[in-house]
Amino acid sequence: MAEQLLVRALKGGKSTKIITLNGKKMTKMPSTLGKLPGLKTLDLQNNLIPKVCPEMSTLTQFQNLKLKEFYCEENPLFQKQPVTAVQLEEVWSLQEITSRFIMNELADQNPFLMEAIEWYPQVRDTISKGRKCAICGKSFLTIWIDCVEFVPPSKNWKISRNLQLVPLRMLICSYKCFKQRGPNLFGIARV
Repeated sequence: MAEQLLVRALKGGKSTKIITLNGKKMTKMPSTLGKLPGLKTLDLQNNLIPKVCPEMSTLTQFQNLKLKEFYCEENPLFQKQPVTAVQLEEVWSLQEITSRFIMNELADQNPFLMEAIEWYPQVRDTISKGRKCAICGKSFLTIWIDCVEFVPPSKNWKISRNLQLVPLRMLICSYKCFKQRGPNLFGIARV
């Protein structure tokens, strides 16, 4: 059935705007999608697709499609096997140590630092790039690890009814905090 829909879509060529292959038990993404430059909506929800096909794996090929909507929920596109990482002792730069101290003292409204910071615009500029750790809430400058937490979407978002969780980017300041994370927070690794 999915093959017939794809053949029909390919015959349409540039005029094909929408492909809906929802729930067709497909195990791979159709490699012929690159031959449909006019495609605007691609619906591959509720299939068994574990990865993007090799022909579409580079971002530029996928961008050439100029999709406005891409639905891929309920496909096993994410690896569900945790990867164990060996972490060596962290060594922060002097700038990182100093920035963390100043940002956290300013958060506690240390009067001496609040007055002194007015005289150092370069320090103000540096610490303005600081972020808060999702675990301990302390400020830090250099991102130690990007993480993602899957949370239910807000009720007022316009999204697919099948979408139950959305990824939310979280930043962690150290390996110590990463080890204290909850069960729904995952580190992002390039494998």
